[in-house]
Amino acid sequence: MAQPNGISKAKRGWVGLALALVIGVTVGWLHLSSDPWLEGLDQGATLDWRFRLRGPKAPPNDIAVIVVDDRSLAKIGQWPWPRAKLAEMVEYIRMAGAKSVGFDILLSEHEVDGSGSGDQILADALKRQGHAVIATALLFNNGSPNAGKVEDVGHIALGNLVNQEMGFAHVITADEILRPLPAFESVAAVGHVNQQSAEIGQTRAQYPVIAYGEALIPSFPLLLAAQQRDLPMNSIGFDFAGRLIFGAQKFALDDRYGLGLNYLGPTGTFRTYSALDLLEQRIPPALLKGRAVLVGVSATSLGDNFTTPYSLDLPGVEVLATAVANLMHGDALIRTPEQRILEALGIIFLAGLAWRLGIRAQRLLGGIGSNLVLLGGWLAFAQIMFTGANRLVAVSGPLVAILAGAALGLLSRMVLERRLRSEAERQRGNLARYVPPSLAETLAERATPAFDAREQLAAVMFVDLQGFTHASEERSPADTAQFLKSFHAQIEDVVTAHGGIVAQFLGDGALVLWGLPQPRDDDPAQALACAREMLLRLQRWHPENPARVGLHFGPVAMAQLGGRHQAQLAAAGDTVNVASRLEAAAKSTGTVLVISDDMVAAIRALGRGELINGLRSRPDQPVRGRDKPISYWSAPSCTDLV
Repeated sequence: MAQPNGISKAKRGWVGLALALVIGVTVGWLHLSSDPWLEGLDQGATLDWRFRLRGPKAPPNDIAVIVVDDRSLAKIGQWPWPRAKLAEMVEYIRMAGAKSVGFDILLSEHEVDGSGSGDQILADALKRQGHAVIATALLFNNGSPNAGKVEDVGHIALGNLVNQEMGFAHVITADEILRPLPAFESVAAVGHVNQQSAEIGQTRAQYPVIAYGEALIPSFPLLLAAQQRDLPMNSIGFDFAGRLIFGAQKFALDDRYGLGLNYLGPTGTFRTYSALDLLEQRIPPALLKGRAVLVGVSATSLGDNFTTPYSLDLPGVEVLATAVANLMHGDALIRTPEQRILEALGIIFLAGLAWRLGIRAQRLLGGIGSNLVLLGGWLAFAQIMFTGANRLVAVSGPLVAILAGAALGLLSRMVLERRLRSEAERQRGNLARYVPPSLAETLAERATPAFDAREQLAAVMFVDLQGFTHASEERSPADTAQFLKSFHAQIEDVVTAHGGIVAQFLGDGALVLWGLPQPRDDDPAQALACAREMLLRLQRWHPENPARVGLHFGPVAMAQLGGRHQAQLAAAGDTVNVASRLEAAAKSTGTVLVISDDMVAAIRALGRGELINGLRSRPDQPVRGRDKPISYWSAPSCTDLV
């Protein structure tokens, strides 16, 4: 048994929604698993756009950068510089009143002359500075058997200051360490300066700790920011949620325990000074007083540059300065594992919503437009969260979910429309078996026809066969049915050719109307022309049973009559009754065609007087069922119509 149409549509809707949700769940799972392609979009071009839309920000006033630039390198004439020259820089920074100094220069080998005096001079300078951080580098061989033996780094690691109940399965792990000389380790804090680049080749996060053996090596920015803030080491660690504890602050970290870098601008955004100007004492001490001073390199030949949203060659020391500023001022980018879960749920919701907008659209362009608005809304939300809350909201997963959901919704809409068109064609075909094609189109498109209960002028014809009842007595039921089908086909052909509507077949007769679905000026002429041709055609078709016709023109009420489950088209009013009585008058007078005086007047008004040829006027004739006589015109036989 066929299902109701509503149930069929509902099932199709559930199938489409289920497919959209499957897409959403798949994309959400890829998002949670940090799919390289999705993550590459989030950490690549889309993040660059967010930074550029936000624009550069003013740097904090408590950080200064000293760089060994091309000018400094050319003047000194060698690299590495003599340790005494580096000590001279540290001493000037100390005398200027800098609160802390960070040395982003590896001090892992003795000075070239081998005397060790320069090493000691620099170590003494760092010791006098007091708040000093020096660099170490961690090496990654991906577990290669060529890696050296794990060194004892307990005195430079965070050690038991890290919550031991917190798992660090996702912390980046190094295989080797390139550490400073013992003389320097003994007078300064040691932090790693590794800039772990994302898969796209850009540095997006700074890692407060990197695992080495069983130890966690703190980062250079973490230690320098702590010294600048006067934070003791026992105030740094991780809580049970995996957040970085930094004194009274807590920083949300990503799933690799990375702190999102919130870049402030291009190269030179921080207050940056040349090492040559420092050595030649051209930097006023007030510019360094109370600040955290980072010393690094920017000379082209030394190659310590990184690609960032604002610059293709940002010096590494400025990347470190960015991380220090983010820690000191609490404005690092936020991207937590918990946020990823919420984003994954949002991806599923967006896929379903995009499908809904696609399938509910009245037109294809409307569905595309609605989903573009949805996509634009999510992008605007992500940018607002980025600019106002330093929160990195995913856009790649939602983008894929919206596009895929919208495509599926629009495809579902197209399939549904095709099915609806097929259903409409089927209904029109079914209707056309019972009503003319022009009326079938109207009925198929509207639940209530426009002509329902409409009053108008119409031509009404009744046609009937003579002697059919007597002839049926000699035919079998099957032969009678076949005869009627042939008779009805004859009527339908002629009526359709003249723009009429067979409103109802009445056994051996029919009720025909002109004026549906819209009345036309020539309806009276078409009706009489049809009557003349029909009588002649039926005479030729079956002369033993000639037909007779009654025809009237006047006001009627066109309506769709019937109950809730079955209806039929009808014309109501006295015009219909008169047409029926005229057909009866043809029978009683032995004529084949009777038309009303009103019909004749309407035809003459159209200038079609030739249609009345062969008809005779019969004024004031009594008609059965009518109190008043009727004037009409009649044709005694089909011969008169030739």
